[in-house]
Amino acid sequence: MRDSPTSPLPLAVSRFAAPTEAGGDNDDHDDADNMLTDSAVPADAVPTTPASPQDPMETEPALPVPPRTLPTRARVIGTDPYQSTPIIFAGDLSDIDAILPASPGLEVLAQTIHRWHIDDWKTMRTTKKAYSPIFEFSGTKWRILIFPNGNNSDSLAVFLDSVDAAAQPKDSNWHVCISFAIAISNPDDPSVFKHLVANHRYNPYEVDWGFNHLIKLSALSIPIPGNSKSFVEDENRTVISVFMKHIKDETGVLWHNFVNYDSKKVTGFVGLKNQGATCYMNSLLQSLYFVNYFRAATFNIPTENDEPTKSIPLALQRVFYQLQFSDQSVGTTELTKSFGWDTIDSFMQHDVQEFNRVLQDNLESKMKGTKAEGAISRLFVGKYKSYIKCINVPYESSRIEDFYDIQLNVKGFKNLEESFVDYVSVETLDGENKYMAGEGYGLQAARKGVIFTKFPPVLHLQLKRFEYDMERDAMVKINDRYEFPTEIDLARFLDNSSEQKSFPQKYLLHGVLVHAGDLSGGHYCAFLRSEKNGKWFKFDDDRVTPVSQRDAMEENFGADPAVKTKMIKRFTNAYMLVYVREADADEILKPITGDDIPVHLRTRFEEERLATEQKRKDREEQHLYLAVKYFTNANIRVHDGFDLCNFDNKDLPLSPSTTVRVKKDERLSAFKDHLAETLGVAKGKVKVWSIMQRQNRTSRVDKQITEDDKTLEQIRDYYKGSSEVLRIYVDTDDELDNDADTILVFIKHYDPRTGKIRFAGKWFFSPTQRLEDALPTIMDIAALQGQNVQLYEEVKPGMIELCDLSKTFMSAELGTGDILCIQHTLVPEDLRALTDPRTSSVVNYFEDYRNRLPVVFKHKIKEKETALPDFELVLSKKMVYDTVVSKLGATVKWDPEKIQLSSPQGTYAKTVIKRSSALTLQEMTNPGYYAPANGQPTVLFFELLDIPLSELEIKRYVNVTYVDRSQHEHGPYKLLVAKSGKVADLLALLIPLLSVVPGGSGQFRLFEVSHYRTFKVYSDTDYVSVLTDYNTLYVEEVPVEEINKAEGDLVIEVAHFNKEPSRGHGVPFRFVLKPGEAFAQTKRRLVASIGATDKDAGKLKFFVVSNFSKPKPIEDDDVLWDVFPKVHVNEYLGIDHIDRSGKSAKGAGVGGIKIL
Repeated sequence: MRDSPTSPLPLAVSRFAAPTEAGGDNDDHDDADNMLTDSAVPADAVPTTPASPQDPMETEPALPVPPRTLPTRARVIGTDPYQSTPIIFAGDLSDIDAILPASPGLEVLAQTIHRWHIDDWKTMRTTKKAYSPIFEFSGTKWRILIFPNGNNSDSLAVFLDSVDAAAQPKDSNWHVCISFAIAISNPDDPSVFKHLVANHRYNPYEVDWGFNHLIKLSALSIPIPGNSKSFVEDENRTVISVFMKHIKDETGVLWHNFVNYDSKKVTGFVGLKNQGATCYMNSLLQSLYFVNYFRAATFNIPTENDEPTKSIPLALQRVFYQLQFSDQSVGTTELTKSFGWDTIDSFMQHDVQEFNRVLQDNLESKMKGTKAEGAISRLFVGKYKSYIKCINVPYESSRIEDFYDIQLNVKGFKNLEESFVDYVSVETLDGENKYMAGEGYGLQAARKGVIFTKFPPVLHLQLKRFEYDMERDAMVKINDRYEFPTEIDLARFLDNSSEQKSFPQKYLLHGVLVHAGDLSGGHYCAFLRSEKNGKWFKFDDDRVTPVSQRDAMEENFGADPAVKTKMIKRFTNAYMLVYVREADADEILKPITGDDIPVHLRTRFEEERLATEQKRKDREEQHLYLAVKYFTNANIRVHDGFDLCNFDNKDLPLSPSTTVRVKKDERLSAFKDHLAETLGVAKGKVKVWSIMQRQNRTSRVDKQITEDDKTLEQIRDYYKGSSEVLRIYVDTDDELDNDADTILVFIKHYDPRTGKIRFAGKWFFSPTQRLEDALPTIMDIAALQGQNVQLYEEVKPGMIELCDLSKTFMSAELGTGDILCIQHTLVPEDLRALTDPRTSSVVNYFEDYRNRLPVVFKHKIKEKETALPDFELVLSKKMVYDTVVSKLGATVKWDPEKIQLSSPQGTYAKTVIKRSSALTLQEMTNPGYYAPANGQPTVLFFELLDIPLSELEIKRYVNVTYVDRSQHEHGPYKLLVAKSGKVADLLALLIPLLSVVPGGSGQFRLFEVSHYRTFKVYSDTDYVSVLTDYNTLYVEEVPVEEINKAEGDLVIEVAHFNKEPSRGHGVPFRFVLKPGEAFAQTKRRLVASIGATDKDAGKLKFFVVSNFSKPKPIEDDDVLWDVFPKVHVNEYLGIDHIDRSGKSAKGAGVGGIKIL
């Protein structure tokens, strides 16, 4: 009988799980998924012998499990009135293998059936919960826990409870893995029952497991359909049965929840942290790490003088070192930064094969000239021969090529052996498909194929799980079952002439790289061995777990469509295999010790480790410390703004201050002694004052702290105000006369002649003293003489008030911590002598200070221009554009009329700021142009122009790249053209700048490229104003062959890509096809037109590419003129080859890889 359809799906949970939830712990391991089965058998089914009512407890003996074939478990026999789902037949209550089927690959150590006969159900319903008597199974004690009225729900809740688990210490590794089912049945007719199945790892933290929703309480006493019996007979009797299998924990982590899991402690290895979408990279890096010969070669790349943030070898050395010696998972941020990647790159999945090739190319170039040179080739590079051999004449055409990996077809093949046979299969060219042989043999029957001439010690096999589906017109993932062995002999796939024929070619499986998901995304992990024929481990980002050989292999073969399986397993399969030649395994997998690592690396990385460890320790002990921020008179003297210092207002320059970490329980007296030692003054001279943030957002000295016996935590809690940091003013000046009634006032002196302000000193005044009586003292402190002085109170930013000298300090509302500013009053003659009239008053000074804006200027350089270093200018927000560039021009010694400003985006210039006589600096740095992130410096870019900005406003710069006849790029060239000009004017400016090789047509054209395809070809009469800024513009010399093409010749587009047309690169070009010309001849013209070397030409593959079908390979005897339509809008000739420029396109959900 099933639950009501409105109830949650009954999953196995701990009794402590929220009863309204559908499940308990969401384990991320595959084997812990709960199997759900609920059953009821009709009255005519063969019943088992009922238990004796005099024996309420019944436990069948635990016996070895004989091998058996499980019965068929599913047939529909009726419906449940509480749910529309059919009732399922599942055998009877004495058949443990029918109730609790064996899990593939798991060994059962013991099994039993235990029954709890309940004869007092009505009484039990009066309690919240009840336990069965304790019973023993497989050396441990158990009991059944039942919630007769539901565990805060309307369903019967039943759990299997481990008595021994609850008695273990929490830090104990004690555990037992139990596969179990719990059933409720009629006491007289055991064919009427319902059960659920679960797996659980019992441990001191999870002592019970079971079901919050075994069956609706309202359904217990209602007869099931087709039977007069109910689960509870006479409303008082029922039976709870538990079916248990003790499962051997082969790996030690079966059904583990991985809470507080320590990879290093369990496996001896650590994982790699995922930056967002770098699991593909992590799996590959781990596989390379466990090729010890490669790791040793990487360590031997000289990096002593490398810049840490830009050196790929050094970053990879750091990752490998930490993987070997760290106790925690290892980060890869430094490595990806050394690639030149930004955050976006780290959140984009890339093609693993391409990433591997680009990484190894980079390392191989860095290994040249070192003791590691050639290591990658020796490890990973093999050779194969492509050949066409005539059958009837002695002629053969062949070429030898290197390979770093082998791509094997998966679709249509059952296993690795079949794919290798397919790879070297021979095609017979006969009939209309005969081969045009050289040396005058003409058309001949021939055999065409590929054969290996050399296998590398480490073999990377790429399984082609992603293919183009013509029916869907899209790339799809092949999830078919595909088997691979633990060892394979590849000798029969070698050419008979190969030198390797003389020694064994037996390979051992060393690694399985796995993808779970589909084309649009998924997750990568790796199953690897650390030594020859060693144990298997799963490397899943930062978690490493021991696994069985079945987990590493069979679980990653892929899905068999004929076998029902979980959805996730249907999309989880191997995509790359790593095999190591058995004869070389001892050398390649030789253990690496610390002594094998260069001393400079050990020293560097050990220092980094100690620094990291200290930071970690500081974080852990942070709760024992508090932060004290203090400033002294010396700090005040260099502060020229509001208040005595600026702690927080990042719109203005922050004041120098000192922050120290101090133990919370340290006494103030001890802290003052430490301050005296730090400041170099005698003990007893240090006086500490609290700082208070007033309601007007000013920070002022408030009270002297004299409680020397108090701890700093007590003082912080009393004086901190709204801040968690204890802020204090430390005074080490000689003691001033004062008493309890005096107030401490700070004095600043403003000099209108220089426009500068300085801290003059401080004094204790009586609150009842008049300001005019205190003026002589204030002037002495400020070192001023004369009568013409003014006294201002610095109330707050924007409020600098002239003081009424006739008032007392009290009536003027002056108290401790207040600040007075004194200045000379200038006579008219002095005012006329000022360079800037605004400096005449301290009021103007603070008004200008409020509008201060420190701006960091960055040089936006042109091609071949040396960048000026960044610099900072303190300007006013009210400055207009012309004033800003005037200040800027004076600094860089450039005509202000020839300076253009731009706002930034990240580290690059983004939008040109349009010049306006009314545009202020504040408007330039506000939204609409640019708003810096909180706490970040304000940045503007500037460009030094060759012409005045006023002239530039009627012209525009156009960036074009010249592509020569060998498809080499030159430039880009930045050309200044009138906005009203035409493309012919642009070409006229460009051509004199080019080094054009003689012999061409002398005619040039401009074309636009988008996504590595020609978007538009411009005519000479097109206006410059229609040219876009978001696509790339190229200029090429029109080929002579195109100008002189004969009638009937066809001009097509040619474009470059890597493996898939969506992964374009390079510059497309136009090419002439001739009627009747075989592609063998066309190819020679093509190769010549792109300037490819013979070596590179052999690696090129050619396809006819259409937007509506799968790319079609081109054979040497194809006539392309017949293939291409006369109007070739959607078709082009594609050249497939690796892009080494780092400019690959990003398509099909996979990013082109750049490693700079």
